[in-house]
Amino acid sequence: MELIELTDELIKSAEQRSIGQPYPYFVKNLKAIGVDNYEVKVKNHERTYTSVTGEKLIISGDLPEFECAETFELESVKTAIRRTQEGITDYPSFLREIGAAGIHTYVADLSGMKIIYQGPNSEYEYEEIIPEV
Repeated sequence: MELIELTDELIKSAEQRSIGQPYPYFVKNLKAIGVDNYEVKVKNHERTYTSVTGEKLIISGDLPEFECAETFELESVKTAIRRTQEGITDYPSFLREIGAAGIHTYVADLSGMKIIYQGPNSEYEYEEIIPEV
Protein backbone atom coordinates (compact mmCIF):
# COMPACT_ATOMS: atom_id res chain seq x y z
CA MET A 1 0.00 0.00 0.00
CA GLU A 2 1.29 3.43 -0.92
CA LEU A 3 1.44 5.74 2.09
CA ILE A 4 -0.47 8.96 1.51
CA GLU A 5 -0.41 12.08 3.67
CA LEU A 6 -3.77 12.54 5.41
CA THR A 7 -5.58 15.74 4.43
CA ASP A 8 -9.10 17.11 4.89
CA GLU A 9 -9.64 16.65 1.14
CA LEU A 10 -8.57 13.01 1.25
CA ILE A 11 -11.00 12.25 4.10
CA LYS A 12 -13.81 14.15 2.34
CA SER A 13 -13.10 12.13 -0.81
CA ALA A 14 -13.46 8.87 1.16
CA GLU A 15 -16.72 10.20 2.64
CA GLN A 16 -18.04 11.13 -0.83
CA ARG A 17 -17.21 7.70 -2.28
CA SER A 18 -19.16 6.14 0.61
CA ILE A 19 -22.41 8.11 0.28
CA GLY A 20 -25.38 5.77 0.03
CA GLN A 21 -23.29 2.76 1.07
CA PRO A 22 -23.37 0.86 4.36
CA TYR A 23 -20.78 1.95 6.94
CA PRO A 24 -18.29 -0.89 6.16
CA TYR A 25 -17.70 0.69 2.72
CA PHE A 26 -16.59 3.93 4.42
CA VAL A 27 -14.18 1.85 6.51
CA LYS A 28 -12.87 0.16 3.36
CA ASN A 29 -12.31 3.57 1.71
CA LEU A 30 -10.49 4.90 4.79
CA LYS A 31 -8.25 1.83 4.98
CA ALA A 32 -7.41 2.28 1.29
CA ILE A 33 -5.92 5.72 2.04
CA GLY A 34 -3.93 4.46 5.03
CA VAL A 35 -6.20 5.31 7.99
CA ASP A 36 -5.63 2.99 10.96
CA ASN A 37 -8.26 4.46 13.31
CA TYR A 38 -10.28 7.53 14.06
CA GLU A 39 -11.88 9.03 17.14
CA VAL A 40 -15.08 11.10 17.17
CA LYS A 41 -16.04 13.55 19.92
CA VAL A 42 -19.80 13.03 20.04
CA LYS A 43 -20.64 16.51 21.38
CA ASN A 44 -19.47 18.35 18.26
CA HIS A 45 -18.31 15.74 15.68
CA GLU A 46 -14.60 16.64 15.95
CA ARG A 47 -12.64 13.79 14.37
CA THR A 48 -9.03 12.72 14.84
CA TYR A 49 -7.79 10.39 12.12
CA THR A 50 -4.58 8.40 12.66
CA SER A 51 -2.70 6.84 9.75
CA VAL A 52 -0.88 3.52 9.79
CA THR A 53 2.35 5.53 10.20
CA GLY A 54 1.03 7.34 13.29
CA GLU A 55 0.36 10.65 11.53
CA LYS A 56 -2.68 12.46 12.98
CA LEU A 57 -5.21 14.73 11.28
CA ILE A 58 -7.79 16.61 13.33
CA ILE A 59 -10.92 17.81 11.57
CA SER A 60 -12.91 20.39 13.49
CA GLY A 61 -16.45 19.65 14.54
CA ASP A 62 -19.06 20.66 11.98
CA LEU A 63 -22.28 20.06 13.91
CA PRO A 64 -23.94 22.17 16.61
CA GLU A 65 -22.41 21.30 19.99
CA PHE A 66 -24.51 19.66 22.71
CA GLU A 67 -23.88 18.17 26.14
CA CYS A 68 -23.54 14.40 26.44
CA ALA A 69 -25.25 12.72 29.38
CA GLU A 70 -23.11 11.66 32.33
CA THR A 71 -25.13 8.47 32.85
CA PHE A 72 -24.16 5.52 30.64
CA GLU A 73 -27.25 3.63 29.39
CA LEU A 74 -26.11 0.53 27.51
CA GLU A 75 -29.51 -0.47 26.10
CA SER A 76 -30.06 3.05 24.75
CA VAL A 77 -26.62 2.94 23.11
CA LYS A 78 -27.46 -0.38 21.44
CA THR A 79 -30.84 0.96 20.29
CA ALA A 80 -29.25 4.09 18.76
CA ILE A 81 -26.66 1.97 16.92
CA ARG A 82 -29.34 -0.38 15.60
CA ARG A 83 -31.50 2.57 14.46
CA THR A 84 -28.68 4.10 12.43
CA GLN A 85 -27.63 0.72 10.99
CA GLU A 86 -31.21 0.19 9.79
CA GLY A 87 -31.30 3.66 8.21
CA ILE A 88 -33.96 4.95 10.61
CA THR A 89 -31.84 7.91 11.79
CA ASP A 90 -29.31 10.12 10.06
CA TYR A 91 -25.79 10.59 11.42
CA PRO A 92 -26.39 13.86 13.37
CA SER A 93 -29.43 12.24 15.04
CA PHE A 94 -27.34 9.15 15.81
CA LEU A 95 -24.72 11.31 17.57
CA ARG A 96 -27.42 13.01 19.65
CA GLU A 97 -28.94 9.64 20.59
CA ILE A 98 -25.66 8.08 21.71
CA GLY A 99 -24.76 11.33 23.49
CA ALA A 100 -28.07 11.18 25.37
CA ALA A 101 -27.18 7.58 26.29
CA GLY A 102 -23.90 8.71 27.87
CA ILE A 103 -21.42 8.19 25.03
CA HIS A 104 -18.81 10.96 24.87
CA THR A 105 -16.44 9.54 22.24
CA TYR A 106 -16.14 6.58 19.97
CA VAL A 107 -13.09 5.08 18.35
CA ALA A 108 -13.21 3.17 15.08
CA ASP A 109 -10.30 0.70 15.16
CA LEU A 110 -9.98 -0.16 11.47
CA SER A 111 -7.18 -2.69 11.89
CA GLY A 112 -9.14 -4.52 14.60
CA MET A 113 -12.43 -3.91 12.73
CA LYS A 114 -14.34 -2.74 15.79
CA ILE A 115 -15.90 0.42 17.18
CA ILE A 116 -15.48 1.24 20.85
CA TYR A 117 -18.15 3.55 22.26
CA GLN A 118 -16.88 5.29 25.40
CA GLY A 119 -18.90 6.77 28.24
CA PRO A 120 -18.01 9.58 30.61
CA ASN A 121 -15.08 7.59 32.01
CA SER A 122 -13.10 4.56 30.91
CA GLU A 123 -15.07 2.02 32.97
CA TYR A 124 -18.11 2.50 30.70
CA GLU A 125 -17.78 1.34 27.12
CA TYR A 126 -19.44 -0.80 24.52
CA GLU A 127 -17.79 -2.51 21.56
CA GLU A 128 -19.22 -3.55 18.18
CA ILE A 129 -17.54 -5.49 15.36
CA ILE A 130 -17.39 -3.80 11.94
CA PRO A 131 -18.48 -6.31 9.29
CA GLU A 132 -16.11 -6.90 6.37
CA VAL A 133 -17.25 -6.06 2.82
